[in-house]
Amino acid sequence: TEKITFAEVTAEAEKADKNPSDGRQKAGNYVMGHVNIRGFKITIENAKGSIRKYKNKDGSEGHNEMKNHYGYFSKTTGKDGDHVDVFIGENLDFDKVFVIDQNKPDGTFDESKVMLGFNSAEEAKEAYLSNFDAEWKGFKEITGVSVDLFKKWLYRKHKQRKPFAEYIEIIKKKDK
Repeated sequence: TEKITFAEVTAEAEKADKNPSDGRQKAGNYVMGHVNIRGFKITIENAKGSIRKYKNKDGSEGHNEMKNHYGYFSKTTGKDGDHVDVFIGENLDFDKVFVIDQNKPDGTFDESKVMLGFNSAEEAKEAYLSNFDAEWKGFKEITGVSVDLFKKWLYRKHKQRKPFAEYIEIIKKKDK
């Protein structure tokens, strides 16, 4: 796989429509950036510095300024039925991938968010939290794994139904 620089990722991320209509955003039918990082095909929905809009279950709206490029891994399915989400850091020569298990407000598992291109679990957690409001309580736990083990999880043929940390525990038990 060819190496890509963070500047090249940023140039591609800047192609993403910064203000798609609600309908286009919901349908995923707007211009996005596309990159290949270490064999991972990623679609970038929001460039670093862009505003990401969202609707809460109660119908209220909110927005956050993105502190990292944000998108998803192509040809994957996360627990929510959408693609597996990813935040992209600047270290594209990473040897570990960090996965955050995110909870819903009631404390139940929501979905996993991937932190790609970060140097440590602490850096990845800080980056994750920086992309949400200060009141955000969705962070549950973070797990760092090798690229190969992460690929086994990411490209399973079905939805990622359990928290990533549980999946890794199951793998470790099988290996023993």
